[in-house]
Amino acid sequence: MLKYSLAPLVLIILIICDWMGPQFAWIFFIGFSLFIVIGDTLAGNDTQQYQEDGNRFNPFLYLVLPLLFLKIFNITLLGMGNPDSWIHSLLSGASFFNIWIRPTTHFDLIGMILSSGLLIGGIGTVVGHELVHRKRRSTGFKISNWLLALTWDPAFGIEHVHGHHKYVATYQDPESARRGESVYHFIARSTWGTLRNAWKWEKERLAGKGLSPFSIHNQMFQVYARSALITGVVALGGSISLIVYFGSVIWAKILLETVNYLEHYGLVRLPGTAIEPRHSWNSNHRISSYLLFNLTRHSAHHEKSNLPFWKMNPYSDAPMLPYGYLTMVYFILLIPWVYRRIMIRELKDWDNRFASREELELLSQYQ
Repeated sequence: MLKYSLAPLVLIILIICDWMGPQFAWIFFIGFSLFIVIGDTLAGNDTQQYQEDGNRFNPFLYLVLPLLFLKIFNITLLGMGNPDSWIHSLLSGASFFNIWIRPTTHFDLIGMILSSGLLIGGIGTVVGHELVHRKRRSTGFKISNWLLALTWDPAFGIEHVHGHHKYVATYQDPESARRGESVYHFIARSTWGTLRNAWKWEKERLAGKGLSPFSIHNQMFQVYARSALITGVVALGGSISLIVYFGSVIWAKILLETVNYLEHYGLVRLPGTAIEPRHSWNSNHRISSYLLFNLTRHSAHHEKSNLPFWKMNPYSDAPMLPYGYLTMVYFILLIPWVYRRIMIRELKDWDNRFASREELELLSQYQ
């Protein structure tokens, strides 16, 4: 069970790096990336599946939110040395807070954005995704709304549950990447489609209750209100804190959409047919599975989306990614020609081993 403590542990390490100085952000980013990429390559696969109640697992998920709040507080304190910061004028005379007044270079700020966004998106949004599938008024669902508020992205939770899980691997789904589609085109298409569909869903839901979409009952506005509150706290640190925060939010969004791009790239499903494990790219790489709470077992997630992460089937006979999640994400963003070469081979195998005759015919219409 303790293997799922990796995500909170990594967040604690990043927070300690914040306290050690801005230059440690780069050390963390590079060290963390190497740990995941090399770990996934050398540590093999994890196929363990639990069937127990799960109360023992939830604390690992719930701990992520207060740790990310502490991380946001660190970003706020980062601006103490900046004269435009309210905190600077209020607290710079206090000896304890003087440890935060340190010079930061543009290079330092980029490192902070990369390291912060990697964990806000790579852990915060992932846990938000896991918990958004819980019952609406549950503790988990409420925590998910705060986690998605960190990245100003309420539309993801709504569209993911009500749209993506219904239309996955079809051309009706903005969050399923098509063969040959570039990641940059996908990010734009997925972001706009998710916002549009989430607003449409909320509008129809509220209309059924006789309510206006422009009301406090709109789930998107509720999460945006939380986002504004978080941003208000960050604004106490002035312009530097806001730059790091919004830079981290943008980077986290890019990572989220790149993972969306990866999870169904090039796969097709006949609209209206059953969603099967073969309609998602699966991965059982050990380190990524621990860190991402089995998000990597994506075939099982789409087969039974209500299952908590510890009960997901590893499906070793599903379409499998050849490398771990972070490795594939860096391929997609940094060397996309290598990613395309890898996926040409994998998609040929999917066509031969997994696709139905009707799906192959559908593919021929789009190519």
